[in-house]
Amino acid sequence: MIHKYLIALFAIFYISLNFAQTNLNAYKYVIVPKKYDSFKEEDKYRLNSLTKFLFSKNGFETLIEGDSYPADLINNPCLAVTAGLLDKSNLFTSKLNIELTDCHNKVVFTSIQGKSREKDYQKSYNEALRNAFISIDDLDYSFDPGMAVSTAVVAQTQVPKVIPREVPVPSVIAAPVVSEPVKAIPSKKSVARSYKNDKISFFLIEQNNSLVAYINQSKDDTYQKGEMIATLLKTSIPNVYRVSWKNDQGKFEDTTGYFDDAGNLKVDIIINGKIEVKEYKIEN
Repeated sequence: MIHKYLIALFAIFYISLNFAQTNLNAYKYVIVPKKYDSFKEEDKYRLNSLTKFLFSKNGFETLIEGDSYPADLINNPCLAVTAGLLDKSNLFTSKLNIELTDCHNKVVFTSIQGKSREKDYQKSYNEALRNAFISIDDLDYSFDPGMAVSTAVVAQTQVPKVIPREVPVPSVIAAPVVSEPVKAIPSKKSVARSYKNDKISFFLIEQNNSLVAYINQSKDDTYQKGEMIATLLKTSIPNVYRVSWKNDQGKFEDTTGYFDDAGNLKVDIIINGKIEVKEYKIEN
């Protein structure tokens, strides 16, 4: 009993630290993966199902990765955070933290570490997960639409509100203004440009000094409409970018990419230990 009180007191302290970094009221949805990275099987020890249940119990709209997503989430992927599990278990003790990442793959919340010494693995992992959720149980979560970050692509006919230049407008997407023209996006203000190959098409927009790719259409089950699949950061070499790209296995890998003279995006992908170039043609 004393152990549980100590966990609760630590959770209150931990939550105050987390709130200094982020407020989960800005997120409407939690996406739970079918399989956590620590395990080879889907829903091992029923951890994924339990995660979904516990988030739903705390007021979040919870989805399993690959479900049919609601229209507002498709239009604005930043309404959701994705659940992950940090597994520090050893032979005698199950130790789990819940980790939430936003649409830019940035960690926005990490729970306290839940522990259990149960001998049965399923009971032990389930108890550890429930103990980690003390951090979330005490949040008094309630979605606040006014706090949500928008990534909706602005239509060409839409006219932005007139405001002072020094005030950022996160909901209006503009092409980057640079000394050298970027071939992927025109130097004048416009909507995001679209790129495609025979499997997917995606929008490429500027966000937080980087280019971010969001799926528009996909014939590949790995990618869902509205999902962020890549970020591109400028390097010291003109027109060459450092790329974080979601591969065919659903994992983000670091690579490089560039735009050719026609404005098409080319990304280096490692397949069977060899570098191959994937080309995505710009759609006019």
